[in-house]
Amino acid sequence: MSGLRRCARNDDLNSIDPKEFFAGREKERGDFVRAHVKGDFTIAPVGQDWASRRYLRVHSGDRSFVLLESVPDHLPTATMGHKLSAFIRINNMLHGKGIHVPEIYAADEREGYVLLEDMGDITINAALEKGGNDYQLYSAATDVLIQLRDTISKDDLCDFPKYKDSYIRKGRQRIVDWYVPATRKAINSDDLLAGYLKAWDDVAAALPPPPIGFIHGDFHPGNLMLLPDGTCGVLDFQDAMAGPVPYDLANLLENIRRDVPRDIYDAMMARYGGDDSFKAWFRVMATQFHCRIIGQVIRLAVLSGKDELLAYMPRIQKYLRNGLKDPVLKPLADWMAAEKVDLHATDFNADAIRPFIRPDAF
Repeated sequence: MSGLRRCARNDDLNSIDPKEFFAGREKERGDFVRAHVKGDFTIAPVGQDWASRRYLRVHSGDRSFVLLESVPDHLPTATMGHKLSAFIRINNMLHGKGIHVPEIYAADEREGYVLLEDMGDITINAALEKGGNDYQLYSAATDVLIQLRDTISKDDLCDFPKYKDSYIRKGRQRIVDWYVPATRKAINSDDLLAGYLKAWDDVAAALPPPPIGFIHGDFHPGNLMLLPDGTCGVLDFQDAMAGPVPYDLANLLENIRRDVPRDIYDAMMARYGGDDSFKAWFRVMATQFHCRIIGQVIRLAVLSGKDELLAYMPRIQKYLRNGLKDPVLKPLADWMAAEKVDLHATDFNADAIRPFIRPDAF
């Protein structure tokens, strides 16, 4: 009997919890590694992201590999934007463009396994926390974005999903669906979301079309590896998209996990380059990102018990407060003021919030 079936409760695949799913697959995990790694080996966890996937390190003699283990694409509990098939396809494309992504040694999409090159333990984030040179580290990351911009053509992106149709863009409504009721302690009215989305339409209508290119989708220091030559390797590109190119730079420089020193922030903006239109769209994409994430941390606390993510709330609120001062976001700032959205709130108890979330919240 397949391990996929053994992990389901009462044969209902919708009920699979990722942690329970992974815990029940020791045999399948071992069989996959055994088929592709010679000799004895050990497997130890490395990390797990916000999605239904995790990473493990495989040691065999003097060699090491990274095992990506994911809830397979065909199961309903696979996280949106984290398809294993997309990871493999995009990895191969980026490798062909000279971007340092982990080499794929073996894959089984049906079971949810990929055996990858081990690029080490030092992420850009870890190097920053250990007191590494901020300018050099952020420069290495920014140079990857420049390389992505300059080497991936519109023809390369013709089969990619579009940002405008993506769950990421739709996720900008999470500030309304999750954060607003969490702070008001009241269920949203039927028309609240429409007014918020109209404000975003007004923002976009006042701008020229954005520059379109490759979007990694989760370009932050924890997904970037510091390589021995001082350059940057790239991990975990989710379901990459074609969309406004400022998105990834905004994710890098206004990441929820750390503050970027102002001089470094300005230097990276200058290093990447861009006209006034680029800078306007940078603010738009950064604020859409924060509107998604501020609701997402509430959502994860309420639905998955991940209260630890609430520690990022003050920084996200600060990003939003500062961003709304930009004249390009005046329609959104006016909507926030009219609706009295509290961007200083501190009381976020998941159990207290749950009754105020609408059933149609995204």
